[in-house]
Amino acid sequence: MLKHNFLIFLRNIKKNRNTFLINSIGLGIGIASFLALALYVYNDLTYNQFHENYSNIYRVREGESVQTKGLLLPKMLEEIPEIENGTRIFDWEGARLKYQNIAFYENINYVDTDFFTIFSFPFIEGSNNNAIQNKYDVVISTQFAEKYFGNETAFGKKLQVNFGDIFLTVKGVVDIPSNSSIKFNIVASYKTGEEILPMMKEVHDWYNTFSTTYIQLADGVKPNEIQSKLQNIVRENFLPVGENTTNLNLQSFKEYHVTQESNPKLITILSIIALGILGIAIVNFVNLTITNSLSRIREIGIKKVHGASPRDLFIQISTESFIVGLAAIVFGSTLVFLFLPNFNELFNTKLHFNPLQSKFLIFVLMFIWVVIGSLAGLIPFLFWVRVKLVNSLHGNLFSINKNSFSRYSLIVLQFVIAIVLISGTFLIRKQIDFMMNKDPKFDNENVIVIQTDNWQFENLKSASQKLKLISEELKSSAQVESVSFSQSIPGTYHENYNTFFPQTKAQVDRLGLRKAYVGRNYFKTFGIQMLSGSGFDSNTKTLQESLILNKTAMNELGFKVANGQLINESSATGQAYRLIGAVEDFSYQGLQREIQPLAHIFVERENVADWNYLSIKTKPGSSLQVIDFLEEKWKTNMKESSLTYFFADEKLNEHYNEYVKINTMIGWFSIVAILLSSMGLFAISSYTMVRRTKEIGIRKVNGAGILQIMSMLNKDFLRWVIIAFLIACPIAYYGLDKWLQSFAYKTTLSWWIFALAGFMSITIAFITVSWQSLKAARVNPALVMRDE
Repeated sequence: MLKHNFLIFLRNIKKNRNTFLINSIGLGIGIASFLALALYVYNDLTYNQFHENYSNIYRVREGESVQTKGLLLPKMLEEIPEIENGTRIFDWEGARLKYQNIAFYENINYVDTDFFTIFSFPFIEGSNNNAIQNKYDVVISTQFAEKYFGNETAFGKKLQVNFGDIFLTVKGVVDIPSNSSIKFNIVASYKTGEEILPMMKEVHDWYNTFSTTYIQLADGVKPNEIQSKLQNIVRENFLPVGENTTNLNLQSFKEYHVTQESNPKLITILSIIALGILGIAIVNFVNLTITNSLSRIREIGIKKVHGASPRDLFIQISTESFIVGLAAIVFGSTLVFLFLPNFNELFNTKLHFNPLQSKFLIFVLMFIWVVIGSLAGLIPFLFWVRVKLVNSLHGNLFSINKNSFSRYSLIVLQFVIAIVLISGTFLIRKQIDFMMNKDPKFDNENVIVIQTDNWQFENLKSASQKLKLISEELKSSAQVESVSFSQSIPGTYHENYNTFFPQTKAQVDRLGLRKAYVGRNYFKTFGIQMLSGSGFDSNTKTLQESLILNKTAMNELGFKVANGQLINESSATGQAYRLIGAVEDFSYQGLQREIQPLAHIFVERENVADWNYLSIKTKPGSSLQVIDFLEEKWKTNMKESSLTYFFADEKLNEHYNEYVKINTMIGWFSIVAILLSSMGLFAISSYTMVRRTKEIGIRKVNGAGILQIMSMLNKDFLRWVIIAFLIACPIAYYGLDKWLQSFAYKTTLSWWIFALAGFMSITIAFITVSWQSLKAARVNPALVMRDE
């Protein structure tokens, strides 16, 4: 029986080759889209779960801050026996690392030696046993190993640090999973860090918060059980001793990604999109299968006459459905395998598609196959058994499947999903354009920024002299208005905070300020407006121990103007700074975040190579000449380094890269959704045209023209797309409005977004249906009437 059904299936494919291809390709594209999104969502939902101690790992926080004091972990391990293990991560400064002729600046993570006991990173070379126990031993990532050593074995290789006589020995290579919150290129012990960076000893005290701390609780221990012991450590050690009220708390590593790194709304949206596209694809497959099966009504009637039972008919249609479903799954899996590298590159992911090694993928593919085969077999079978034998022998379809909303409801659902997706694509693009085009309140057109990249220089004193010489030549250039050295520029402000205490009467007695260290002419170079006082200009007499606040900080302090108010850092008796100016709230970070109170502190550095950036404000239209000048000077005077430059807005715009990727992703899947929806409409319309063949013939005999018939047929379908548009609009508005609320500065939700999405959908639907209605309207009525 199975062989017989398979032969019938092959004969039907030969007879209806186009239908088979459309069915398989459409379903395959839908499955491929679903799998790509499912992998993305699954990767996010399983973050950090590869660690064996995943459930017992906690991140220590001081209030809401994830940075902790350097002496905290040793004290916790000493006084709280419920803590089995712990590690700190210090990653504030890197170093130049060199192997043979290859050298790069690398951010080294310094950790406690139990780091690889707590976290279960898979080792490709070496093992986690004593990997960083010895001074100067390091563990690197596979990407780091490939960059420095190519295809060679990395184990045992030595890396030179900063032109000196310290060499790091590779004792392990780990393959860091893409869904890991903790990522690194190179890891060394605290002992190694204290040799390379003596400042580590200085900042590991009961005041500075430069470390990230993780602990592993014993099985069965809950954070609330040790809360009193945590607060006891605060009371006895945090400054001022006995008075500090910091809430020391533990954040579960299981919750960390969801609350700190992930975008739950996006994951929910992508999950809905994945299920929606798969649903559209399955519905289309079922509709096309029904359309094809109804064209075989006469065949079924003959089978019934020759004794075929309902069971025989069900086995036949189910066999065919499962075979086509399998073909579509193979095609979809092939598409994912081929295009996943492009997907990874586009969205900066490291997803892998290997069903043979993933129970999740095997389950998903089997589930899809069973659903497809069952639905596409059962529904046509129910049509077949309902048809009266006499009608089936005549191929009469009038007795089944009367017009009803139920037949078109799935088409409505498909277009609702497509219209919502298209609307989302337009709004995300509009929000990105809004953020990128909004006035950043600094000169983003005429400022060129050079990275000093001081790690490239063996002799920093010599490098400083060369940089000074270049900066002086730039100042005297007719194409340059101003130059400035700084530690930060818009888009790269560090997460560096402290509490400041105003001596002058203010609205608050203390205020947390984000800090940035800059040199002379910083505000002049970037064209940042001064609201009161003066900037750090060259003609200002004394700038030492002075600061400038932004408008937000001034408002929170209640200061109208800057006129020399004294503000102490860290405590009421700490380092005092004189407020000499106030500036406009310019964009120093992405507009998705609120402007924070910000303090710029003046620093005069004899060695200018210690600065991160040299910024140059050119006269309008002179940027290219200045770049040519810089390239020439670098080739002549800075041969040991490469010139890295960019325009002032580029670093700021990098804050929007994630949203550009989201926009691209949703845009592509919107196209897939509308394409699949059109295929579903094609299936229903082709079936309907077959059903109404006699009606069309009668109308033509009675004088109806082609345009009249097309209008009649199109109207019946387009009304359902219009209904889908009316349903989609409030859904899209609600969802997109909620999404916009996550932005501190946002665009408006314009009516044209929904109008354009609806127009596109209706136009595509019109073209799809018109193709079928034109074919039906052009049929010779004499042939139709004779056949009937």
